[in-house]
Amino acid sequence: MEYVLVCCRLLVGVVFVVSAAGKMRTRGAYASFRAAAGELAPRLPLVPRALVPPAVVAGELATALLLAVPSTVGAGFVIAVVLLTAFTIAIATAVRLRRHVICNCFGPSSTPVGPERLVHNGALLVVSLTGVVLSFGTASASVALEPAGVAAAAVTGLAGAALVLLADDITELFRPLV
Repeated sequence: MEYVLVCCRLLVGVVFVVSAAGKMRTRGAYASFRAAAGELAPRLPLVPRALVPPAVVAGELATALLLAVPSTVGAGFVIAVVLLTAFTIAIATAVRLRRHVICNCFGPSSTPVGPERLVHNGALLVVSLTGVVLSFGTASASVALEPAGVAAAAVTGLAGAALVLLADDITELFRPLV
């Protein structure tokens, strides 16, 4: 199970680092993300809307940092689950209300949110929940990992992250030409 945890850590950590970097890449990218966040979360009763974009970026970076440090992996996965749950609720609401909202999840985008984004977030939630269970359920953290197993887990995690990060492009391949 330690190898699955390595895979989950890399997959979620890389996705969150790339996501935060895409949002902060330029002033225009951040402004685009801020606008998208305002459209995805138009009525937040407890939090001022202006705080949402910096909180999301901070949460993504904190998640990646916590996943990189062995003693804080569980906390990193818990934050990932909270963020992904919030993202999924916001996107599900936009889809349900048939609002045409561009996500800008990984930087400027032209793809509006839709059911495929819910599948995408659902997959990340499953990986993050698996990480929570494994990080808090593992009895011995002193298990010696085989280099070949770590390499296989790393390749799998990085491949999974690539699939998540390219999900919009992959989905676009299957859309009908208009």
